[in-house]
Amino acid sequence: MAPRRVVLVGLGTIARTHLAVLARRDDVEVVGAVDPRAPADHSFPVFPDLPAALAADLRPDLVVVATPTATHADVVASVLGATDARVLCEKPLVASYAELEELEERIGSALGRVAVAHHFAFSPEVEWARGVVAARPELGPPTRILSVFNDAYGDRLDDRTASLVSTWVDSGPNQLSLLAAFTTGWEVLAHDDRTHRAVTDLRHEGGSTVLTSSWLAADSSKQTTVELAGGAVQVRMDHTSMTGLLLEDGRVVEHAGYTGGLGRKEAHYAGLYDALLTDAGDPRLGVPLAAEIARVLEDAAGAHGGGALFSEVGWSE
Repeated sequence: MAPRRVVLVGLGTIARTHLAVLARRDDVEVVGAVDPRAPADHSFPVFPDLPAALAADLRPDLVVVATPTATHADVVASVLGATDARVLCEKPLVASYAELEELEERIGSALGRVAVAHHFAFSPEVEWARGVVAARPELGPPTRILSVFNDAYGDRLDDRTASLVSTWVDSGPNQLSLLAAFTTGWEVLAHDDRTHRAVTDLRHEGGSTVLTSSWLAADSSKQTTVELAGGAVQVRMDHTSMTGLLLEDGRVVEHAGYTGGLGRKEAHYAGLYDALLTDAGDPRLGVPLAAEIARVLEDAAGAHGGGALFSEVGWSE
């Protein structure tokens, strides 16, 4: 089978991870890209805008959308309308359920050609934790989940705010997509979003979920703890080191390590592309998960302003 022809829309930071992972595969070929500010030192043609790329004879099988969040819906609709390609869109596909409904009205059944890059769901420690919980159905649904995501964006808040909207819109979909392996159907109880820090309280069947995120941090640090059986069993995932711990009654019974040799983001996307190119129906990539995330984002926006969930404290020299 000939390599699948790939076009990237956007050549920013996350696109470099896509390119690094794609370069390791012999079943794909990057045949073009779109970015008005990209350097001309790529091995494939780079077009200044999407119409120019769509007018070229690129014949893509897959178009990767790696543009700022606010542009996702328009770019996805344009690509689907002009090509027969499958589209892989960076998360979130949209930032509200209303936007998803508008997108579906625009493109109809073509939405079935869309996959969403919920890359954290493919991280090695998450894959391990999924297996642990799936092997123990007697434990029931999680009693409590705490997911904490921190990124060191404090020195470039203006740029990040412009492209990623807020820490909640950026990190929330990552947290929800990885947690979908353990529970879904969240109900937003309270949400406090201050652009650079956020806390969200959710209810899920059988328990509660708390999500926190912050851009005011010295370094990246991301962890999730899933408690089952009333807290007697804890599955702890360190997303920064891609390691895990399984505890029963406070005693460590399993210690998962990562020796794959890839950096964190490349490890995520290596698993994502394995699924995308071999299993078109993987639910981690599906629009239904993106719709659930969009619903929670929208509900959280409606819940914001009902009272502060935290007090802000910061340290500096």
